Amino acid sequence: MLVLSRQRDETIMIGDDVQVTVVDIRGEKVRLGITAPSHIPVHRKEVYEAIQRENAAALARRQQRDNLIRQQREQEFQRQQLQRRIVEERRIRVAERERQANISQLRIERQSTFSQLLQSGDQARAVMFALGFGPENDAFDVRARSLGTTIRELKGARALEASTEQALSRVLGREVDIGREGVRGLGTVIGAARSFVQGGADIQTLLTSAFGVGSLREGERPGVSAARLGELIQEVTPQGVL
Repeated sequence: MLVLSRQRDETIMIGDDVQVTVVDIRGEKVRLGITAPSHIPVHRKEVYEAIQRENAAALARRQQRDNLIRQQREQEFQRQQLQRRIVEERRIRVAERERQANISQLRIERQSTFSQLLQSGDQARAVMFALGFGPENDAFDVRARSLGTTIRELKGARALEASTEQALSRVLGREVDIGREGVRGLGTVIGAARSFVQGGADIQTLLTSAFGVGSLREGERPGVSAARLGELIQEVTPQGVL
């Protein structure tokens, strides 16, 4: 520590810029003069303390203002997040309503197609369609998958399957099964010719439908058109097979 000797005009330097000089001595009191460049602030203690208090108050106000701004930004961010969530939830609800509407429309169209197959007399194909099999179901299956669902059996499909299988088995005298591979157990057209010719219109329609579907199983006959079935029946009729 450097101490002044209480001699008038005594000067000390603080660094290269600050000069402290004894200006006057009155008893125990000593007046000092401080000379410093303009960029170095020089204040009385009370002024310095006042400045410090003012600076502290200003800092507190700035921090309070910054906190308020930060809170406002956070609130705005949360509001935007909430708004986005509301919009997204609304979009999801709308999309789900549309999906359910499309699923309902798909069911209506599928039921309509089933009814048309029955009305046309294509009972075997109608059974497969009701069970969810066959090429007629492919387009519906693709649409169902795109909607996040699957094709289900139509109401009454199993009962119709059983009654149709029983009717075919009774007419042909052999066990017939309708499933994913088509109509299995039909045998040959020649073997069914007698039943076809001797049966009435309903039996002929049923057999035409069954042979029209045919079977995909190895060793069994694939489907034939009604016209081709008629030709095959005509070919064997003159030979006395009936």
